[in-house]
Order: sequence, then C-alpha cells, then structure tokens
Amino acid sequence: MRRPAVGDPLWLGQYRVLAELARDATTRVLLGSGPDDRLVALTLPDQRSAEAAALSAVLEADPDASMPWWAQEFVPGPSLQDVPDPLPEPAVLRLAAGIAADLTQLHSAGLAHGRLTASHVRLTSSGARLIARATGDDPADDLLALGALLAAQGALPDALRPCLAENPADRLTAAELLEAIGPSAEPWPPAVEKLIAERTAELAQFLDGQPAPQNDSVIYQVSDAPPPPRRPAPRRGILIGALALVIAGLAAWLAWPNPPAPDALPPAPQPPLVESGFLTARGHPQFLAFNHDGRLLATVNADSTMDVLDVVTRKPVGPRLGPFPDTGLTGLAFRPEGSALAASRVRDNQLTTQTWDPRTGRGIGEPLVLENIDHDGSWPALSSDGGVVAVPMSSPRRLELWRVADRTRIGSIETPAAFRNAEFSPDGRTLAIYQRDGHSAHTSQLSLWDTASLRMRGNPIAFAETEQLCCFAFRPDGRTLITTAGGTTGSQPKVRQWDTATHKEIRPAFSLSQDPGNGEMKDAFVIMAVPGLDDQHLVAIATGTVTVRDLDGKQDGAGLPGILNLAVSPDGKTLATTSGSTADTTVHLWRKP
Repeated sequence: MRRPAVGDPLWLGQYRVLAELARDATTRVLLGSGPDDRLVALTLPDQRSAEAAALSAVLEADPDASMPWWAQEFVPGPSLQDVPDPLPEPAVLRLAAGIAADLTQLHSAGLAHGRLTASHVRLTSSGARLIARATGDDPADDLLALGALLAAQGALPDALRPCLAENPADRLTAAELLEAIGPSAEPWPPAVEKLIAERTAELAQFLDGQPAPQNDSVIYQVSDAPPPPRRPAPRRGILIGALALVIAGLAAWLAWPNPPAPDALPPAPQPPLVESGFLTARGHPQFLAFNHDGRLLATVNADSTMDVLDVVTRKPVGPRLGPFPDTGLTGLAFRPEGSALAASRVRDNQLTTQTWDPRTGRGIGEPLVLENIDHDGSWPALSSDGGVVAVPMSSPRRLELWRVADRTRIGSIETPAAFRNAEFSPDGRTLAIYQRDGHSAHTSQLSLWDTASLRMRGNPIAFAETEQLCCFAFRPDGRTLITTAGGTTGSQPKVRQWDTATHKEIRPAFSLSQDPGNGEMKDAFVIMAVPGLDDQHLVAIATGTVTVRDLDGKQDGAGLPGILNLAVSPDGKTLATTSGSTADTTVHLWRKP
C-alpha cells in the first residue's frame, strides 16, 4: 500500500481515498472509507469496462464519471499468493471452508465467480475470504478451480477430491462442500499469522492518517464531527492497532513459548487539524469563498462555472452559474443580508461585477461593467460584503472605487506604479494598496486608505524590491495585516505581521518552506498566510502544502500536501481546501481537534 499521490482523487463519490492497494496495466484498486466508516475497495479501470455491471457485492458505482469507479467490500489481510510455503492439511481445510462459504452465497444468487486464483483469496484472523467477482458462466467451474487451487497448497484432503472430478455433475456444490468440511477451529500456521499481523499493522497506519516526517510525530486525522457522520478515526485506529498487537502476540506465542512483553506505545499527539466533512462540486474547484455565517461555500471551477454549496446538507443550493468562457475571476463575496453572491471577472480590458441569486441562478439587478481597465499586473478587488469594487485604471494610473448595487463611482486614488493590488478590510472601512514599479533598484510600498474619505492613513510601509508581495490579508478585527512575499530565486516566501494603526511590524518575519515533498506541486501558484483556527495561529499554503503556524511561525504538526487553494470561514473555525487533482471535485472541510 502507498499514500495517494497529488494526481490521485482524494474522494470518489462518498468514499474518502486512504491508500492505493494494487495496480496493474489496466486497473487500479484504492482503499476507501465511507461515511459510516466502512472500508471499501475502489476499482478504477483505465478504460470504461462492462465488468463493473457484472460484479457481485458492488456497493456503489459511477461508470459514467470522468474517472469511472466502483466500490466493493474491502477484505483486509494478505492474499493467498503471499504465503511462501505449502499449507498443512488443517489449514487447507480452513481455507476451503472460507472460500466455499463465499461461493455458496455467490452461487445462491445465480452467479459464478469465473476466475478463482490465489490473488482473489484473502487470509484473515477469522478465516479465508474470497474477493467477489461474477464473470463466470458455470458454478461447477468454480469448484474445479477451487480444487486446483487447494491442490497447489499441499496434499489435498479426501473431502476436497470431488472438486477435481472430470464430469461437472460429479463435483460437489459449494454448499455441499461446506457441509462436508464442517467448521474449522484450527489456527493458521505461524507464518500465516505473521503475514496477517503485518498486514493489519500496515493498514492501521493508513486509517489513523498520514505518517509524520521523521522529525514530527503529529498527523492529520479524520474526526467524528458531522458532516458526514463518522466514528472517531483515532479510536478506530487504536482498536485496529490493538488488534495488530494481539495478532502479533499470538504469532509470537505460537513460534516461541515465552515471548517478551511488548513495549508500551506512547500516546499519539493531538493533530493540528481533523477533517470534519466534505462537499462535492460539479467541477474541479479552484477558488473558494464562505458566506458570512459559514453556512454556504462558493466554488469557482476549472470549467469557468460556479457552484454554491450548503455546508450542512452538503448539497448544491441551486443550479450551476455559468460557464463564463474566457474570463478570469478577480473577486467573490456573499452579500451579508442573505445568500446573494457577487462575482467580479475580467475579459480582456473589461470588468464585469454581477450579483446572483444562487437558488435560482438568476442575476440580481444590472451588472457593473467597466471598460478600459488596466489588468496588466493589477487586479480588481471586491469588498468582503460584495458591495464595493476597487478597479485599477490607466491614463492616468489610478484605483477607482465603485458601488456595485447602483453602479456609482465613489472616487479614485492615485496609484502611479505599474503593479497594483488591493485588499479590503473585513468591515470595508480600510483599503490596503500595494504598489511596485518592477525596477530592481526601487522599493515597493503598501499603504492603508480610509474608504470613506479616500485619505491615506499614516505613512506607507516600504519593502525591498526583492521582497515582492503576492498576498496580504487582514485579521477579522482589522487590527493586524498579514503580508506574504513570494519566494524569488534562491529565497523562500516570507510572512510578516503589521499593526494597522502604527504600521509597525509586531512580530519577527518567518519563512514558508518551498519544499513540497517528493517534488509534488512544485509549481503551485498559491502562496499565502491567512488568519485561521484561532487568534494564536495562522494557516499557510506554499507549493501545494498547507501548514498550521503559531504567530511566531513555528509549524504545528505535519503539513497537508496536494492542496491547490483554501478558504477560512469568517468565524475562523473551518478550513476548506481543494486538491491539486483535476479529477477531484470535492472540497474538504477541516477544523481544530
């Protein structure tokens, strides 16, 4: 088993992908976990296959998805082909009893397995299990395959010889074979018990969450907080880990009369984030925004559409908005009085800001349309309530403020630099404007402006030209501004925190690592640090890895890799992330444990 890579889906339908179980030239099998904590095997054929429709024990399938898949019950334990030595007769009988029990159930449904090989048999502490298939035509062929399989494991007991009868009519049915064998209480040989223990211990790692780096023992975990309703993953991991120890102890007892007592394991440290649920968009989400009470989440998808999702019900609020071809999103914000969604987008030199009713998919009022905007290195900014937009204009270079509802120009601020970015404070009373001219010998500056009087507050904050800001964000109370300078050649992204009243740096700067781990998402374009979780922590993303930091920059726990973008709810309690996999249409929700 291995962890999902960045290009792998993190969710398939309602199933969270935990690991890759197997892979061959045509098929991949992933380990998944459902909302009820049931483990499933998720099969992904490289090409669309009719075999899924014929499989038995299929729990759910989506053969028409862009990445077709189907889910079956997951049977833990090593396969029979992993057993290195021939089995003794008691173990062969136990093996036959388990397979015959599963064949009896399959044949009673009028189906035949069709390809009974050692790779389709799993050995568990409670017996043998058969991975269900239903591509055969004759149940008698399954009994012949069973006889041949068991004969390869050692001397064939007399009770199993009818399986090899040349005439199909002379072979026992699976039910008759099971009755002839009877129940078997004989234990597996020590070598088999050892394999089961190793497999169980390996599985426990994936159920508990991601393994930590060597210098960090904290992991991310799945929690029991709805949605969806799940049992606490840590408890499940503890139980499975305890089961692994018991099985390992049994194997040791069988091999050695007096094994030493196992060392006590230290308690697992508290993870910085636990996953509290997921939402499913109708495209690959690339940009996210919460509404003011955190109940709704808007997604902008790769196909230039937008979805509004209900965080509680996990369902879309209304129809898809768009698509809006050849457009670039520059702002997304919910109106505070309800679910209305304002969105700004740019096409060529034209800005369009429209307010939508997501429940009906209809526009509210006339859109604000501005021509001849300057978006070469500059982007409009939308206030957090969707009521005001700050638009960079040229000839002369300036930043104009417009009211969206009545399409009224409020005023303008002179901004002579070539590159200009802006951000509104949460209450909309302050506008932070960053300017730089691109000259290596010049400094860049960040100034704070009062949006009512359009007057600058205090002196600008100066930055070296080598420290170019890529993101800045206010804390919810507006008293602190967090700036992130993008990593240039040979440097790492740098985070600073400023007092908005005095314009002084209130804590030492700290860097964000650009090492994404295994080279994954090294070209991810989102680099930023934002408030989140509580007033003592920040959430940062760089090169596709999300980390939790205290205010001094110390990382809390392991990083969460494979993330394209994120958003924090206004109350700071929920983190939403979208993955770098284009096949993944889910938004993952996280909270503090």
